Amino acid sequence: MTQELQNLLNKYWDIIQEEVNVKKIDILPDSLNISKIYKPIWSQISSKFTKDTGKIIQFSKQWNIVELQDSKIKVFDDQKNERILSKEDYEIAYQWIDWNDIAVDWNIIAKLDLEISPQLQKEWIAREISRFINQMRKDADYSVDSKVDMIYQTDDNTLSEIIQEFVDFLKWEALLNTITKENKKPDWNIFALFTNEESTINFALKK
Repeated sequence: MTQELQNLLNKYWDIIQEEVNVKKIDILPDSLNISKIYKPIWSQISSKFTKDTGKIIQFSKQWNIVELQDSKIKVFDDQKNERILSKEDYEIAYQWIDWNDIAVDWNIIAKLDLEISPQLQKEWIAREISRFINQMRKDADYSVDSKVDMIYQTDDNTLSEIIQEFVDFLKWEALLNTITKENKKPDWNIFALFTNEESTINFALKK
């Protein structure tokens, strides 16, 4: 990884996590057996290098290439003659790469770990509950800055534990003053039923 790319990741770390909805971002280890191949584009370089075009193609296949800054590469022959190719003059391909859950964009390789841990599952449900409550607020025509009270009732222990664990998150995301558990179905006017697989929560809101 280039220092430039590392700096970009450091700068936009939080934004990437939020936009892609990932819990953690790690750098792929150098031990991965991935080979990058630079492929000069004949139609692009023939007008620039004319009779040297064939040599550039030949020596690029022999790995006589050095990557430079600004996405440029240097191709050299056995006599150390050098030709500089710009980004538009070549393509990048990869060998020995496991394409499962892998995405490649030019000089960047991203791999997603799609294993859902129990904690990630809880966080996903908490976000779904937050979206659900905010939709209730919208349907009730509450102003975007008004805080409300919420009560809920559920017979599912897991869902109840999730609400208790993420109570601060829900208060912040859905502008809630209080979150109270009831033993019976809420009878407030603003009422909705949240469903997660076979489990349900009765939610009610009030200003």
